[in-house]
Amino acid sequence: MYIYAKFIGFISLALWLTACQAPQNIQQLQQQNQQLSGELKAAQQSIKELSQREAQLQADVAELNRVMGVLGTEKSSRVQESSQLRGLMRNFAQDQIDLLKELLVKGDLLDYVGGEQVARQQTTETQGEKNLLLVDVQNAMPSEGILTGVGAYFSMPGNFKVKVLRPIDGNLVVVWESKLLAVAAAGKQRVNFPVSVGVEQGDLLGYYFPDQVIAHVDMGTGDSRTYNGDLALGKTVALGSLDKAKQKRAYSLGVYGLLK
Repeated sequence: MYIYAKFIGFISLALWLTACQAPQNIQQLQQQNQQLSGELKAAQQSIKELSQREAQLQADVAELNRVMGVLGTEKSSRVQESSQLRGLMRNFAQDQIDLLKELLVKGDLLDYVGGEQVARQQTTETQGEKNLLLVDVQNAMPSEGILTGVGAYFSMPGNFKVKVLRPIDGNLVVVWESKLLAVAAAGKQRVNFPVSVGVEQGDLLGYYFPDQVIAHVDMGTGDSRTYNGDLALGKTVALGSLDKAKQKRAYSLGVYGLLK
């Protein structure tokens, strides 16, 4: 009976303690709820501000795209106008150059570099030579300038190219070549380049004949050397590797231009 009474007292004490702690727990829960409510409101406010900022940024991006589009249109217009103006100026300058070239040619006022354009005694050794590049070592460019065409005394109609070879470190480098030029008849002929070319002092002239060499030639008075085959643009050849140096070939070939 004593133990039962003690147990009942212990249960009563526990219930009393629990009843005393309940209001305190409710108060803590209410405080936590208030705190969470405050944090939720702050998060909602932040989300609202971020949404407003995103909308403003999107508006800024749209405005920038619009401005870029306007600038692109303006730039395209300026580029088109500039291109048209450059085209007009190039055409005008080319027309003036063509008129000047025609005047200089008719007045025989152009500078000439090369062998004399005369009929020469062809030799048995030179007749029928084909696929040959002739390099005029004797007549280097005396100064810088612009070349406008080529002249020669030809034995028959045919085709050939003119090349500019520049001495670099003991070698010759092809720095320019003309298109294939057509010779319509035998005798003394002059052919203008479609586009003039600039040369430097010391440059050498080369003449490539893919078929038969049709320029007049004789021996003993010049220094034109030969290279078997074509020498493409940018290719290099050693001066000492060219053939026929001892023959002192003189070809009736040369170039016209305006030299300083």
